[in-house]
Amino acid sequence: MNMGLLFKLLPLVALGGSSVVARTTPTTLRQRATTTDVLATDLCGDVSAEFTIPGLFGTTIPLGHLDLCYCESQIPLLLTTDPLVISAVLLAGVATTKKELVDLLNSSKNHETCYYPDHAEPVCAKGAPCSFKCKDGFTPEPKEWPTDCVCKPPFKVCNGLCGHFKACPSGKPHRRESSIRKRSACGSGMTACGIYGRANGIGSAWECINTTTDLESCGGCAIPLDDSSPDGVDCTAIPGVVDVACRAGSCVVNRCIPGYEISTDGTFCLASHGILEQS
Repeated sequence: MNMGLLFKLLPLVALGGSSVVARTTPTTLRQRATTTDVLATDLCGDVSAEFTIPGLFGTTIPLGHLDLCYCESQIPLLLTTDPLVISAVLLAGVATTKKELVDLLNSSKNHETCYYPDHAEPVCAKGAPCSFKCKDGFTPEPKEWPTDCVCKPPFKVCNGLCGHFKACPSGKPHRRESSIRKRSACGSGMTACGIYGRANGIGSAWECINTTTDLESCGGCAIPLDDSSPDGVDCTAIPGVVDVACRAGSCVVNRCIPGYEISTDGTFCLASHGILEQS
């Protein structure tokens, strides 16, 4: 595959981040995690290594040098934004690329298990992999080596957001209760999901689905019941697919249309070399 052409075809999008990044030490947050409530964790590190993917007969295919600070939770974003990682996905598939990125992260010299307070989002920074930014209107505190995201006066917290509020309405518990009732109505091995063409909300249409085998909600709900519903994939919507199945919650491609070939991990159809060159 012509890698230069591939990069021209793919959008180059950088990892997003706040202009204010809290650089903290993993030790201080780890201490807080053992003395107060349990904090969210992530594995982060500076990766500087040759990025390769498995080839045929035990060989490896070099793609280039990966010089990046990232966290395990950011890998799904890298799969669609980093050009080097995207090329790996096109050649080897999502599952294989994820594994290679996790392996590189675990083998990086300064990787850390990072601990984050509520309302924090990981922002891996060179030399400070456990940095984070505060969201939802919260502010890093203390300024120099922050360990928390706080809502400073005169702001107040309302339904998880920090800001100016004249009143704080209910967080709509009725919808949550409705979702719980729907889930309890589904038998063992079944998941409550929404239905195509129907708006989500109280009283909206829903059905019980076996997401381990359902073609249109494979691995989760293609139409989520609410924010806590597991996300699924519509296997029939995979570009170029002709024959596909859902097995154990994953799409398994059996056949693609002419001009496409099955990816290495068998989860999608990849445009053949000839089509890419014609583009």
